[in-house]
Amino acid sequence: MTFMPKIDDAVLQVRDMHTHFNTDTGVVKAVNGVSFDLRRGERIAIVGESGSGKSAMAMSLIRLLAFPGKVVSGEIRIAGKDITRLTERELNGIRGKDVGTVFQDPMSSLDPVMRVGDQMIPPIMRHLEIGQKEAQAIAIEWLDKVGIPDAKQRIKAYPFEMSGGMRQRVMIAMALSCNPRLIIADEPTTALDVTIQAQIVELLKNLTAETGAAMLFITHDLGLVARFANKVGVMYAGRLVEFGPATDIFADPRHPYTQSLLRTIPDTTVAKRDRLLQIPGFPPDMKMPMVGCSFRERCAAAHDYCKSSAPDLEFRTENHYAACWLPAGLDGGKTAEDDAPKETAKSASVAPPPRQDVLEINDLHKHFVKKSMLPWAEPRTLRAVNGVSLRLNRGETLGIVGESGCGKSTVARMLLGLEQPTAGQIYIAGAAQMVFQDPYSSFNPKMKVFNIIEEPLVVTRKGTRAERAEKVRSLVTQVGLDQSYLDRYPSQLSGGQRQRIGVARALALNPSVVVADEPTSALDVSVRAQIINLLCDLKEQLGISFVFISHDLLTVRYISDHIAVMYLGEVVEYGPAAHVFDDPAHPYTRALLDAIPSPDPAREANRKIQLISGELPSPLSIQTGCAFASRCPKVMAKCRESKPPIKAFSKQREAACHLVD
Repeated sequence: MTFMPKIDDAVLQVRDMHTHFNTDTGVVKAVNGVSFDLRRGERIAIVGESGSGKSAMAMSLIRLLAFPGKVVSGEIRIAGKDITRLTERELNGIRGKDVGTVFQDPMSSLDPVMRVGDQMIPPIMRHLEIGQKEAQAIAIEWLDKVGIPDAKQRIKAYPFEMSGGMRQRVMIAMALSCNPRLIIADEPTTALDVTIQAQIVELLKNLTAETGAAMLFITHDLGLVARFANKVGVMYAGRLVEFGPATDIFADPRHPYTQSLLRTIPDTTVAKRDRLLQIPGFPPDMKMPMVGCSFRERCAAAHDYCKSSAPDLEFRTENHYAACWLPAGLDGGKTAEDDAPKETAKSASVAPPPRQDVLEINDLHKHFVKKSMLPWAEPRTLRAVNGVSLRLNRGETLGIVGESGCGKSTVARMLLGLEQPTAGQIYIAGAAQMVFQDPYSSFNPKMKVFNIIEEPLVVTRKGTRAERAEKVRSLVTQVGLDQSYLDRYPSQLSGGQRQRIGVARALALNPSVVVADEPTSALDVSVRAQIINLLCDLKEQLGISFVFISHDLLTVRYISDHIAVMYLGEVVEYGPAAHVFDDPAHPYTRALLDAIPSPDPAREANRKIQLISGELPSPLSIQTGCAFASRCPKVMAKCRESKPPIKAFSKQREAACHLVD
């Protein structure tokens, strides 16, 4: 049975679409028989791991596939026109006018040497067939609608003069300026802070509701899906394996893959932290012939008939379809969670071990002097870190959170000696090592994994060659990889495998502190669960302390013992993770937590979100009073006049706010 929904007012109709990439090593069948409809005003989210075919499917819809990709069969109708039969000239008449696109990285989509107006006005003139003056008025109107202040002046700015959130707003304004019927947004919020992410999602929801445009939203963030989407399509191995209303997908998923994805999300509502579910194995090689169910090798409920026959999307409930031979998927059978070891609850009568600080930061400052190109202009001081004081106990994890520009990564670089403090002291009992956000960029692509892990030992002249080899073999096993990986190059590894190698390299010198700077931000939810479990295991087994820096607050809450919230170079709140999340003291912490999307559409529909207004102030300017005063919903006159010091308000909690007694 082929899934063929009948919708009369569909803006987009996709029927049995197949997309292939003809490479030197074979044909990659990226999209295999996708069919769905998208009606006016509807928002459909497509989710799945990297390599599932999400982006290839989205770009196939407007034939913007990178070479050598090609839609080889199927039908794609936008506004009644089958775009598979159109010439490139005819397609250019549809792109922008009938279909608007919002990409993941606005800086790579916007021309850095052209002003915003020069990029917005010509397409409006061409598609709406109007003059320049009228097109400019429309462009300014849309910039104002998407929340860009002083739009008349900002339209003359260059993209590099704007923040990441502002640039993404410009992309949204460009996508909507010609009143398209369909908007395709491919990971539009991935690189943004949680606060800006929340603003962009609310903006897209409001604008699609206002204009009636349909939207296809590609993402791997299931929380955003719950907040944003009317319907959800789950892709795996180039196929839709589940499709239906968002409320049904989240409340009662029927495909084992969907169920597994949802179970990888950290649950911060319980005191006891069980291990996160890990989806075993890897997605199939799309160059190989596909026989049977593509998910069977990773499915805990797979049966013999899954090997020989692939299930089609079948009706489950009203408008809810799943491609699985088992009507309830994993439910009712053994799941991967049954095999996962559980953390046993500790007796309340057991006293905590005495505190052994391995890291102490006292009144840390870091200032950068920015010199002007104009010889007569005075140099300006950028205050990246202003008086940070923190402590880290042995075997614990300190989470540091805050928006981009708050000073998190600068603190991390000073801990490792990559930046020298302007003032203050750092004491480390032992050595500190780093796990980077993107391990691939920190590896030499011409070195094998063995040499990458061994490199710190060679540089510091630790042990003989035989002793180093034994250490490397032990480390790769410790991070959960087979020793056969030692003979591979970084390009032959997946993202999760590369991050495990990065952890192994960080452990080579037996550090007491490991600084992990956004180690999971570029990973799929399933791989993220593997890395989080690995870090928790290493902390328990080796007694290592972690400084975990991230803008993924759910992950920070799950993995951290204590949390420090930073704003404009300062710690504004500090305390045990559970206390900070359950009872935030500072308005900024509250705003960060309000911005976290919950993987529950029913809860998101009824939740009132108080978003932070405005942008982060420039660290080049000296703030009078509280640095958060310009954005705080509870600001008082006192906040603008005097700066609140960070002070203890309970035995374990600290905050820098005049509202805290």
